[in-house]
Amino acid sequence: MIDHLAKLAVHAYYCGELDVGRRACDRALRMDAIPADLEQQVRSNRVWYSQPLADLVGATTFRRIDIPPAHEGWSLFNPSMIAHGGRTLAVVRSSNYTIRDGRYVMPPEDGERIRTENILCRITDNLCVEGPRVIVAEGYQTNGYPVEGIEDARLLVGPRGLAVSGTIRDAAGFDGRCRIGLADLDVENAAIGRPLMIDGLQCSTHEKNWMPIEGLPSTWLHACSSDGHTTTVDPDPTMPGGWRVCRRGKAPPVARGFRGGSQLVAIDDRGWLAVIHEVAAFGNHRAYEHRFIAFDRDLCVSAVSPPFAIREARTIEFAAGMVRMGDDVVISFGVRDAEAWLCRVPIAEVLGCLVSAW
Repeated sequence: MIDHLAKLAVHAYYCGELDVGRRACDRALRMDAIPADLEQQVRSNRVWYSQPLADLVGATTFRRIDIPPAHEGWSLFNPSMIAHGGRTLAVVRSSNYTIRDGRYVMPPEDGERIRTENILCRITDNLCVEGPRVIVAEGYQTNGYPVEGIEDARLLVGPRGLAVSGTIRDAAGFDGRCRIGLADLDVENAAIGRPLMIDGLQCSTHEKNWMPIEGLPSTWLHACSSDGHTTTVDPDPTMPGGWRVCRRGKAPPVARGFRGGSQLVAIDDRGWLAVIHEVAAFGNHRAYEHRFIAFDRDLCVSAVSPPFAIREARTIEFAAGMVRMGDDVVISFGVRDAEAWLCRVPIAEVLGCLVSAW
């Protein structure tokens, strides 16, 4: 059956049967027993069927975040957001590199160092960006690894109020692998404190894109699927200042390729809604596809949308934030590590495109 579906995922495209090809890819990825190499092949084929988000939900509004970068010539991308205290705050990543032919290219004066700073701003109800300020980050002891700063920061409620968490690679005591750092955020002064490093399950793995959970302070979704379950990183009640990884609800086979995106946004008393991405390789390039996913109150993955491209198919788009604004949700995302965007979608349309994850 799996081999037939994989072949159908190829042939349907050349026959012009795009809906058939999409269904074949989705059915194959929902199977438990699909071999890893065949799974990657199906994902690569699926990018040719990618639908733009507007085809799934109808009404969409886009607004590019057009503010000065942290330094002249730097980029803006991968914004995250949070609704807090009656306002919507955003953190926009600004970095010194560009991507050319799949390579990171930095200015000559920076040598081979990748540098990141972050910009704090407010998002109005009509998606205007106000009051951008480069965040002043308290220094920390480094290990000399040539990747500096907090990358792809997420906004969350921490143990002492608003905080940011994100990837840090040059913290002393670590070997350059991606680790999550947590730092308090002073909104009024656009400043963050010295980050606390939170190690992962294994020293040999990269830790990236933990998804904050709205309503559960200092708690992140660590994985959408780990041995058939979701896992979270929670404060350890038995050890002040400690953390633990907890197994939560069940996750279906289709979730094994889900990677972190936005925070989990509370949806009434039903659970949470989030945006995740899946990675596909085709040729010498990578592409990210996204899905909306719903979690019940036990953090089981209960429903998923079809995969979609937010604006551009077969490229790297990366959704890092989502908030509710009235009857809509607003997604914040980056494109090609070079652009920062906002997208408004009616929440009823989002919920209407979800189907059972099982």
